[in-house]
Amino acid sequence: MKLFFTALLVFLQVAVTAKADILVEDAWVRSLPPGVVNTSAYMTIRNTGESAVELTGASTDVAGMTMLHNTVSHDGMMHMEHVDSISIAPHGELLLQSGGLHLMLMNLQTMPAPGAEVSLTLEFADGASAVFLIPVRSVLDE
Repeated sequence: MKLFFTALLVFLQVAVTAKADILVEDAWVRSLPPGVVNTSAYMTIRNTGESAVELTGASTDVAGMTMLHNTVSHDGMMHMEHVDSISIAPHGELLLQSGGLHLMLMNLQTMPAPGAEVSLTLEFADGASAVFLIPVRSVLDE
């Protein structure tokens, strides 16, 4: 039993450390018209730690699936491509923005309304995660 609690304590310390090293700034979720089933989330993720971290995904209870995507041009047309993971250097930052890397929130039950907040969990390769409340903004506010 003592071994169990020691292992649990070590696990919690690792998770807390990962959360402490990640800051999210200027985050927002795009609200689109009713009936649209996908939207996107944007933010700057800062790694304040001494080691690189690898963002492997995200989740939220408002979407059936959340994926990292990148917007790329192929033959003069813009497309989105799934990205498995993104490394954030020590003391570095990752910009998730419209027209570039971003999070896609897909299979929405309902579109989040402007002024609401969405709970978003960022997931990392080491098994740690960090939860943030992200405000929802109207596409008209861009």
